[in-house]
Amino acid sequence: MTSAPATAAEALTGLARIRPPGWLAAPMPSDPAALLGRARQALAADHPGVTGRVSVLSTRYTAAVFAVHQVPAGASLVLKLHADPAAYAGETLAYALLTGTAPVPRLYGEGETMLSVLLEHLPQAADWTRPQMPAVLADRVAAVHTASQRLTAEAAEAMARFTLAALQGAPAPAWIADPGAYGEVLAGYADAYGPDLVPLGHLDLKPEHLRLRSDGEVVLLDVESVRPDVTGLIDVVTLTAVLRRAGHELSARRVLGLYLDATAAHGANWTASTLRSALRAYAAATGLESLHGLDQ
Repeated sequence: MTSAPATAAEALTGLARIRPPGWLAAPMPSDPAALLGRARQALAADHPGVTGRVSVLSTRYTAAVFAVHQVPAGASLVLKLHADPAAYAGETLAYALLTGTAPVPRLYGEGETMLSVLLEHLPQAADWTRPQMPAVLADRVAAVHTASQRLTAEAAEAMARFTLAALQGAPAPAWIADPGAYGEVLAGYADAYGPDLVPLGHLDLKPEHLRLRSDGEVVLLDVESVRPDVTGLIDVVTLTAVLRRAGHELSARRVLGLYLDATAAHGANWTASTLRSALRAYAAATGLESLHGLDQ
């Protein structure tokens, strides 16, 4: 059995595509004063009435994240700004699909003027020393993968063109290397979930992206990368690497079992055999170089 690589990104060798330098025309500024100015401008333009001291939590080429410390003390929100309109559209779509259907931060507002979203602030990290955390992670991932089974009628209608039934009748996406293998993936999904599922996947899985609410609920951060055309199998491939980074050395067989249990609890009908077959087809369809023992 091939051991899992050290990071989730390395787990996707052959599939992950690196964008060339300078691909974004107007990236997020790196100057702290400019960042804070943009955050205050976003609050005024997109979220009138939300005030408070603003501090930078993180910044990268495509986005910046801020804490808005409101009065009374301790009540704070997260403001996220995007430099890439496509990423902003992806995040707002993700929250439209996942709010109320999966354990993600609460969305309080969004604004197209400054490409901003206002979210629940969850500063407390999940405790990865707890032995049940691998099962918790698998459950949270499965909740996202099956979220479309719990959509409102309006949201389900809006996503109708991404159901398995629709995808099976459409050409494979341009990024798929083997359309025949992609068809096998969709057929496996349809057997496991039925034709009405929207196969969500592509979570940015990292140990630090699991946070705690005050009531102890474990929540997944940074869901804006979720897409309705890649399936959740991409996340299954990264699970072993993420758990290893968090200090849990689990075999690929054990990780597969945790995911099978979690998806079954959310209504799936995978078996170990059908999931392994789907994973092999996914690797062939996408150019993924290794399944790191998940197919054994």
